[in-house]
Amino acid sequence: MSLEPKPITPAVKAAAATTARRDKGIRIFSYPKIIFLFPTLVAAIICWLGMLMIGDVTADPTKPVAAVKADGTVTTTPGPAAAKHERFTSPQNLFAVLFLGVLAFNLMIMALDFPRFTIIAMVLGVLFAVFFLLWLGAAFDFKLLEWFRSLMGSIYAEANAQFYLLTCLILSFIFGVVYITRYLDYWEILPNEILHHHGPLSDLERLPTTNLKFDKEIPDVLEHMFLGAGRLVLHVSNERKSIVMDNVLFINTIEDALKTQMSRMEVRLTTDQEVADVS
Repeated sequence: MSLEPKPITPAVKAAAATTARRDKGIRIFSYPKIIFLFPTLVAAIICWLGMLMIGDVTADPTKPVAAVKADGTVTTTPGPAAAKHERFTSPQNLFAVLFLGVLAFNLMIMALDFPRFTIIAMVLGVLFAVFFLLWLGAAFDFKLLEWFRSLMGSIYAEANAQFYLLTCLILSFIFGVVYITRYLDYWEILPNEILHHHGPLSDLERLPTTNLKFDKEIPDVLEHMFLGAGRLVLHVSNERKSIVMDNVLFINTIEDALKTQMSRMEVRLTTDQEVADVS
């Protein structure tokens, strides 16, 4: 007597496809802090395009303009009679100040952590101080912002279009390297186990998901506003140390996926026919 395998029904195919989708798990990548320089990349692109639109002019409007004649002599002609505070509003200076301001803001974010209540208190304090100074100036006719006007007039920075273009290329290259090398160390959460892929040869470490617990933390509200970044802490049973993953992007989406994953325990019964089909 011979046993012939039963035909594969559409229900079995659908169940196998569902299992294959679930077996992919949840991939969690931890990124370096340099990814938060992406606003600087955007600012460099804007400044590069802006400098091209104004003809890549970098001359100081308050200084004389040098010209070379056909006989090789150099002559200077007086520049436009622009005041220093008007020089600040020149396009090349505004582009440079924009780029440097965004860069300084990015470096501040990378250097310090801003908890939720701290950043709210700082913003409210700055707004109150500005409002109070404006109110004093209007009520008592004080020229409180005269020093600010003098400060702006003393600032003049310039950079040509090639500088902004090279900045874009350097940052783009770094972001590309970070995106590729993230596969050298990442975690994959499956219904029944946790996989840690690390190393250039993709070494694999397996941990159980039994009694798995996790915590989501937002150490910096500004980083969370930019890319939804946060810290994910996994508490694995029978492990002395918790698994800490910093700078996990779009952590709210990861949290929802983990909740869905942990809300069920996968128990699969595999028939001989499915095993034969897989082999």
